[in-house]
Amino acid sequence: MFLVALPPHPPLLLLLAIFIGTSVQAIDLSRLYGHISSKRGDACHPYEPFKCPGDGNCISIQYLCDGAPDCPDGYDEDSRLCTAAKRPPVEETGSFLKSLLASHGPNYLEKLFGSKARDALKPLGGVDKVAIALSESQTLDDFGAALHLMRSDLEHLRAVFMAVENGDLGMLKSLGIKDSELGDVKFFLEKLVNTGFLD
Repeated sequence: MFLVALPPHPPLLLLLAIFIGTSVQAIDLSRLYGHISSKRGDACHPYEPFKCPGDGNCISIQYLCDGAPDCPDGYDEDSRLCTAAKRPPVEETGSFLKSLLASHGPNYLEKLFGSKARDALKPLGGVDKVAIALSESQTLDDFGAALHLMRSDLEHLRAVFMAVENGDLGMLKSLGIKDSELGDVKFFLEKLVNTGFLD
């Protein structure tokens, strides 16, 4: 059973439904990449719902991220596309970060991301840029490079993720994350860990 809010591009919903499996979370990849057409007149057939952005060819979902390019420009094997399809939706990540900032103040995420996360993540490009980087970056090192994190901040963030992976909630508590928030923060970080963020 699929439970989703309709995204602005229904073919993407189908793509994610088949690609991710029984639990679909709508990722509006068109916002990330801006290539996919939403015109009704040029929609793909339901059996080949993914439109290659370069030439408009339609391909089956099974050919996405299968190791062999099927779009002329290789877009169907783009690592950012393949990574983002496994991650929590950008909108969900952005909303979660915004809710933490609204509840705890604009510098709360310094506890996770370091000093560049002050002022509601503005030095890192803002919440939306951080959310997109969390979705697209294959690993923590890629995330650090995308946002130009200092090595010390990256190692701190790695320690936080390692603690979550090992079930050490004491680390999160030591950062000042309240007991009432531990479950949500742990759940969010585990989603990233489970999709290879620490590999």
